[in-house]
Amino acid sequence: MLNRISLFTLATLSGIIGVPRAVNAQSLDSIARVAVVRNLNAKRSGERAREADRAVAQARGLFLPTVGIDARYSAVHGAVNIGDFINPAYSALNQLLGQQAFPTDVDATLPLNQETRLRTSMPVFHGALFANYSGAKALRALRDAERGAALRRIDAESRIAYLNWGRAARAVEIWDATLPVIQESARVSQCLVDAGSATPDAVLRATAALADARQSRAEAVRLRDAALGSLNLILDRAIDSLVPTLAEASLPSPPSITMADALTASARREEWLMASAAIEGARSQGRAATSAFLPTVSVALDYGIQGNRYQFDRAHDVMIGSVVVQWNLFNGGQDVARRDAADAAHRSAQLQRAEIGRQIELDVRTSWDATQVARETLDAAGARLAAARSAFTLVDRRYAEGLTSYLEWSDARAQLTAAQLNEVQTRYALAARGVDLERAAALRTINPD
Repeated sequence: MLNRISLFTLATLSGIIGVPRAVNAQSLDSIARVAVVRNLNAKRSGERAREADRAVAQARGLFLPTVGIDARYSAVHGAVNIGDFINPAYSALNQLLGQQAFPTDVDATLPLNQETRLRTSMPVFHGALFANYSGAKALRALRDAERGAALRRIDAESRIAYLNWGRAARAVEIWDATLPVIQESARVSQCLVDAGSATPDAVLRATAALADARQSRAEAVRLRDAALGSLNLILDRAIDSLVPTLAEASLPSPPSITMADALTASARREEWLMASAAIEGARSQGRAATSAFLPTVSVALDYGIQGNRYQFDRAHDVMIGSVVVQWNLFNGGQDVARRDAADAAHRSAQLQRAEIGRQIELDVRTSWDATQVARETLDAAGARLAAARSAFTLVDRRYAEGLTSYLEWSDARAQLTAAQLNEVQTRYALAARGVDLERAAALRTINPD
């Protein structure tokens, strides 16, 4: 009798019939904040956004004047000396005039030994520069939207990964609480067989139940460790780093929102900004292609010195001002082809935006439906657990009094364990569905700073 009564006592002490656990609560939001800061994909998307921002600065700089120095010094050998042609003519003129009116020692070879100049140039009209600047801004908007979408996805993935780990860890705890009960039942069955109060099949059933429980616990441990590795991967930490236990009382409630409100809120999804940026980028390509049909105008100013040696004086200064006009009149139809390709890219981007709209709507509807189903199944899981707990309590007392068989007690215990596992799975699944709905409907504001 004492052996049988100890089963109920052990079950109560182990928590199999529902004794509250002492846990260290951890907020899901704190996990998400760590993820959006440490995650490698989040960091990479931030670097891409900074790269695009610098590209905008580069495109803006093309409108400003450029200043540079060009210097050349050459060693000339065997070049034609203009003096060889001019000196004889000047000598003849001097003889005719009877005076030295013209120099006869001209020494000038081309090219000159050195040429040094300071050049500044600036575009006056260049349609491609405006298209390039518009395209750079569109790319920056695209990268910013991509970063926002990545952070929103990481925010949800980190919280769901934490919930998956908590669910798996809770399953291990349930099996840890169940194993001592099954072990004790196997010991009691052996005592009953030794006393002649039970047949040997009770021991065999208890042994089989114990082996099955150990196998189930080993699988639960594997799932828990795998979930922990996935969570640490998102957090960019060592795979086996431990995390604080999540208290079931701190599980977030899914958002209470109608389908219509969820669809309206999804207009804040970053994918819409990505689609708009893609359309603007294609439009910029069209502007760049159209600008090829227009002339380009720029001005340049050169100031420097020329000669066979460096002489810094006013007599050797050279200043050249230029207005440069370029107009491509024909290049084999390449510009027309580029413009047609840009038009096709613009239409493709518009179609992509329409497809993204349908994908977001489907995502919201699927997440909303999954949340509602999980909410309903949690009530059923709770009712199942309450019934299984009450049934086990009654059967355990009857078994302790010798009024029922071990087979009935084992079945009640298995039903209770299954109900506990199902209730845990359902409770954590509801929280995960709520997190996914928050992502799909863009209900959370993600702050990466």
